[in-house]
Amino acid sequence: MRAFAVCAFLAWCASCSSAQEYSQAEAREARRKIIDYSKQYVGVPYKWGGTGPDGMDCSGFIYTVVRNAIDMQLPRTAAQMYAYARIIPDGSREPGDLVFFKTTGGSHISHAGIYLGSDQFIHSASDGPQTGVIISSLKESYWQRTYAASGQILPSGGEPESLYAAASAAADGGSREAEHSGGTAAAAVQDMDTHNADGARGSDAQSGGFLHNLAFDASLGLDWNIGAAGQFVLNIRGVSFELHAAYTGWQIAPGFGIACRYDHMMGIVQLPLVFSLSLPHGFRAYIGPVFTFGDAVQPRTDSPAAASIFPGIIGVSWQSPAVTVGKVSVSFMQDIGYTVFNKPDGSALSVSESLCSGLVFSTGVRVSLPLSRLL
Repeated sequence: MRAFAVCAFLAWCASCSSAQEYSQAEAREARRKIIDYSKQYVGVPYKWGGTGPDGMDCSGFIYTVVRNAIDMQLPRTAAQMYAYARIIPDGSREPGDLVFFKTTGGSHISHAGIYLGSDQFIHSASDGPQTGVIISSLKESYWQRTYAASGQILPSGGEPESLYAAASAAADGGSREAEHSGGTAAAAVQDMDTHNADGARGSDAQSGGFLHNLAFDASLGLDWNIGAAGQFVLNIRGVSFELHAAYTGWQIAPGFGIACRYDHMMGIVQLPLVFSLSLPHGFRAYIGPVFTFGDAVQPRTDSPAAASIFPGIIGVSWQSPAVTVGKVSVSFMQDIGYTVFNKPDGSALSVSESLCSGLVFSTGVRVSLPLSRLL
């Protein structure tokens, strides 16, 4: 049991560390890709909740740029990006970092942009002389007053700002245009996060918007639990495989999955159909009916059990930051789920019997493919 736990911990550490391993040259190139990709959206109008080419809000703009430029999946809202990023001193800020603002008068991070160098940043503004995706200066009085912090989503590129010449030149031009059109870039910029309590994001108006927000993943896990028949013992229950699809166009992404679980200790095969909500930072909650094939027995006993169709299964999973391999992303996955079992006559099992039979951990890998990478 101890060896298994150590192996699981090491796998988790390896996946987390490898997901963030960039050489200095790779980090520098990734930062340049983000900057270059972001500039193509200058002039796109502001759209509350938008992430598509017809309109974007501030966090939707960053989310789309980073995902499409370097295949990195960020949290959806400005406040969550702030929590995700590594906050750095202003003097350590490099092009490609994020800049965060408190534009609503409180302590809440409500706006964000991508730093371009030379005190310039690109963002999607909702109000002011210019709106939509524009380039602004941190030296403008409004942004000086509302500035909160800078954060890294990539390691340092190890270059002075002067070497990001293209970005700085574009930023200078954009800043002069903004100043010419009337001063500060926004009088009261707010991300949709502040207003939209349920975190919903607007859909793209173009016909391809829905497809661009679909993501598919497949998970393979080793199922296990601890404890059976009055014993504290590691049980390798079997294996599980799941196919899942989610709509990532909202902060909390709804999805649907079908799994196949082989439980050799109980002598059954189960097919859960799950409805899920994917949450920030790799968490996913799910619930759904379960169809069971075979005559179930409680683990390490000959006592029969009867599986329930509904209520069937409820659980939560977590996946580590992903390692991108070609068009797919690979993550370490840890799942904990509870499946309902009763006695054959329909009466409830004891608490210990129920936990030993129904509470199962699954440790494995998850391979994800956003459909946008194929379109």
